[in-house]
Amino acid sequence: MAFVILICISISLKAQENKQQLLSDTVQLKTVTVKGAKYGRFTDYSAQTLQISTFDIITNPAAMADIIGNMRILPGVQAADNDGRLIIQGGGTDESQIYINDLIVANPYSSSAKNRGVRSRFNSDLFEGIALQSGGFNAEFGQALSGIVNLNTKEKEQMEARTDLSVSSVYTGLSYVDTKPSYAYRASLDYSNLAPYRQLFPDTYDWRKPYQQLAFDFFLTKEFSPRTKITAQVHTSRAGGVYAFENVDSIRMENHLKQSYFYAQLNVYHIFNKRFSLSAAGNVVIDQFGGTDMQYRNDKLDERNIWSHNKINVQYKNSKLTNRTGIEGIANPYRETYFYDRNYTTSISSHLVSVYNDTKFFLSNNLTASAGLRGEYSVYLKRFNLAPRLYIGYRLQRRHILSASFGEYFQLPAMRYLKRSDAMDFTSVDKATVSYSYLPNRNSKLQVDAYYKKYKNAVTYREGQWQAPETGNDGKGTGYGADVFLKNNYKTLEYWFSYSYNHTKKQYDWFPEAVVPEYVARHSFNATLKYWLAPLKSLLSANYGITSGTPYYKAIYPYNELGRTPLRNSLSLSWSYVPKPGLVVHFACQNVFGYKNIYGYEYSTIHPENRREITNPESRFLFLGVFMTLSNNKKLNQLKNL
Repeated sequence: MAFVILICISISLKAQENKQQLLSDTVQLKTVTVKGAKYGRFTDYSAQTLQISTFDIITNPAAMADIIGNMRILPGVQAADNDGRLIIQGGGTDESQIYINDLIVANPYSSSAKNRGVRSRFNSDLFEGIALQSGGFNAEFGQALSGIVNLNTKEKEQMEARTDLSVSSVYTGLSYVDTKPSYAYRASLDYSNLAPYRQLFPDTYDWRKPYQQLAFDFFLTKEFSPRTKITAQVHTSRAGGVYAFENVDSIRMENHLKQSYFYAQLNVYHIFNKRFSLSAAGNVVIDQFGGTDMQYRNDKLDERNIWSHNKINVQYKNSKLTNRTGIEGIANPYRETYFYDRNYTTSISSHLVSVYNDTKFFLSNNLTASAGLRGEYSVYLKRFNLAPRLYIGYRLQRRHILSASFGEYFQLPAMRYLKRSDAMDFTSVDKATVSYSYLPNRNSKLQVDAYYKKYKNAVTYREGQWQAPETGNDGKGTGYGADVFLKNNYKTLEYWFSYSYNHTKKQYDWFPEAVVPEYVARHSFNATLKYWLAPLKSLLSANYGITSGTPYYKAIYPYNELGRTPLRNSLSLSWSYVPKPGLVVHFACQNVFGYKNIYGYEYSTIHPENRREITNPESRFLFLGVFMTLSNNKKLNQLKNL
């Protein structure tokens, strides 16, 4: 169990608050975009797109202000507490990507101990719009089989000059935002140390050196003229810790973890005239990780992963269509040294070149269609693919929308496979989605989706034999399902409900035939309630999630299914109290009743009949914080920025 006390002081330098609704009005099909048209973006044509705001993230007790954590309550998404990474419509955690301003960000998750969920590295306050696209996406986006999370940073007008000071039992932080007529920037420095946290509320691990992290963030948006703008971001962090535990064979393991992470990105936007605009962007990630006792006693792992994604595209727009044509490249040098009795070194330099064209047609006020084509060439694998994408959306009445999409999506094998062999091909998915949406107003939505996926060229290998001839693309499979999402409000009560059904069977990894993946649950349900109780000046929030069990298999050939885990559920609550203008007291608790959720079983490699449950090392998480705002505008508070 964990308990956090947080005090946050904010000094606002502006007299007026800039309040904006972050959710796009998707009733008008021709304006379903993430950002304003003046910078030439259209990314949300997908038949199954859900947008959320930073306020949604902050006030969801299941998310605890984490972007990825909030995705878990959306339909079609699963993420176990012992991992945290997204599982979208039956796809593995490798099958989704996080994009920031149209570029893939490698390893956007923080490091964590064994069987503990990860969190996003990035603060939700940086972004104006967050969209989950699980029903397909246009040809500009690639290297994701099941879905993407698209994050777009704030415009200058949405940033408010202020200074924030945060002090808590786990971290201290300082952030500063400044705005000028032509630019705005945000800088923050945070230091985390979980030593007091673990002394008060230990988990099942023996922490020899509790987790620590030092992180710095910088974001700049600058307008050189009404036609030219740039955004720049930098994030760097250094983290580590030491903890010990016993494995299933009662062998004491001691993980020494250390990680340094650097991310930088630059986006340039320029408008030539009313018809043509250009955007160019590039980023770089340098991720270094080291650990001991990762698989066996006294082993050691050192990884250095470099990622750079660069693209340039030109947009043409008139009253009837918008066309985007672009070229991009991804460079991914990777080096790993693994020590067990002796050193084993692997070095890979994977390069991917892509071209794409996507056209969005405004056929009438009620009918929109998109057609795209994307081509990719892997220098490392010496393989090429060509992926068509199609979408159509029709508005039956003012508030009713039918849409459908079809596309082929390709992805390079994950690095854990690439480092074994270069005699492989892209994994691919053919996917079709149909969707119905009803939007009675800007704050309400009913959406029902159905989809079908066909996997091709999934990576397979023979268990225990990692030589190149044993690794290939013999896997295949299918998946289908349905998702239902409802968001509405009654007076001061807002409620969200989502239900997902998924049936996926896939031949992958060491399985000789198609099976239900170990990470896929057939049914999942989430309910989120938010109620403003005016007499008590309080916002009360609750989230309840329940997921059916997942299969687990015999640890050695023939890998028969032995059963399914019990259903998993969790109740999370939060209370935001505003005793007076400028002051907010916030309390939250995840998994209030301390349910013991089982995510599978760990089997002994020495005695295969021995196993133990895979669970989270702590039963619940509590949070208490006090947030103060000093401003000329006495009505301002931090309720929307917690």
